[in-house]
Amino acid sequence: MTEHQQMAPGDVHAHAVSLGVRPNWGRWGAEDERGTLNLVTADNVLRATAAVRTGTVVSLGRPLDPTDPPYYPQGLDSAVRHEMVTAWGSNAGGDVQAASDQVHIQCHGLDNTHMDALCHIGYGGVGYNGRPFASMVDMTGASVSDMLVGGPVVTRAVLVDVPRLRGVDHLDGGDPVTEDDLRMAAPDLRPGDALIVRTGRARAVAGSVSAAEAEGRTAERKYGPIAGLHHGAMRVVSELDCGLLGTDGSADNFPAVDDHRLPIHVLCLVHLGVHLLHNLALEELADALAARGGSDFLIVAAPLRLPGGTGSPIAPVAVL
Repeated sequence: MTEHQQMAPGDVHAHAVSLGVRPNWGRWGAEDERGTLNLVTADNVLRATAAVRTGTVVSLGRPLDPTDPPYYPQGLDSAVRHEMVTAWGSNAGGDVQAASDQVHIQCHGLDNTHMDALCHIGYGGVGYNGRPFASMVDMTGASVSDMLVGGPVVTRAVLVDVPRLRGVDHLDGGDPVTEDDLRMAAPDLRPGDALIVRTGRARAVAGSVSAAEAEGRTAERKYGPIAGLHHGAMRVVSELDCGLLGTDGSADNFPAVDDHRLPIHVLCLVHLGVHLLHNLALEELADALAARGGSDFLIVAAPLRLPGGTGSPIAPVAVL
């Protein structure tokens, strides 16, 4: 299929079924834009508060690094650019000084912690809920399922710590999280809860100047070996009715498994309506949960209120 060929919605639907996932198209009505966030109810929030036992607060956001390469080099020359506007002189007036700055940041990529809107990905010209992808987004922005309907999200979350489960320090780049991994972890997840999966990516690149360097990524070479989910693991994600799926990488495994192109993005955003959290900082959380006991916690993920946005930087927080 070429870039501009349009598949029939029925064929796109069948693609998910062939991978063991039944799409949520029409489940919340033909006009739905929120997907499984419809499952995040007040009961989920109350269950999340019950998971708070020590009051420990853990940041799940990675520090922004201006040296990270851009995911889309046609946009910026780095993944993030921070600029000072004033350091002394300002319009504050009188004897008042005011320092001010601004940030230019790409809303997607392999470094910045961010949330994907459902309009971020199409497959065969079809987007979430079976809509024509071209009707959802154009170069002026998204008109359907943008970041205005993507949050804020407060819910109960469960961490699946795959390296700890396997008895290793971290997964090697390209070593996928399997369906068996998720079933062995048997996460106590209820509809609307967030499933957070740790691969130990931060430890896999420890000692390098940056994750991009360790993974061999540049502006010209977008992908390097990164552990993510095998497409077979999505059967568990679908069965559990996850409200959110988050990982310490891109969710997808690189290199691709069985030549499937971004299957986790496609199955989550196009077929299931599951918003994705990417590049989470999970090391401190994993250690804190191991010390406290249990795997559940309260998560707060609040994207920017960005009309037309296909994604947003976030600084999510876990409360234990």
